[in-house]
Amino acid sequence: MSERMELARAAWGHKIPDWVAAMIKACDQSSQAKVGSKIGRSGAVVSQIIRNCYPARMDAIEERVRAVFLDGSVDCPALGPIQAETCLTWRDRAKALTSASPSHVRMFRACKTCPRNQSNTGEDE
Repeated sequence: MSERMELARAAWGHKIPDWVAAMIKACDQSSQAKVGSKIGRSGAVVSQIIRNCYPARMDAIEERVRAVFLDGSVDCPALGPIQAETCLTWRDRAKALTSASPSHVRMFRACKTCPRNQSNTGEDE
């Protein structure tokens, strides 16, 4: 068992959420900083989650970890079936309208109305 998993067991008990375990596995294969970068957060945030002491809501982070390390595909209203990580990338790009290309404009509109986009409801961090 890795040191990170031991820290998580001490903090979470024996019921470590699957997404936290997946994040720990990814950290063990690379680093907390690299995993944080992949999910759009810092290595410090990853450390706080492993230790179950992150002071804010974790649902948005859980969604990102699931998309990057666990989930398969999702049904995009504009593109059809795509990888969950690709969905997150488009949602991040759709936060501001750029007319760089027709696909960016199309995705800006699609992401703003998509039910998977939590920022529509203000629930995102």
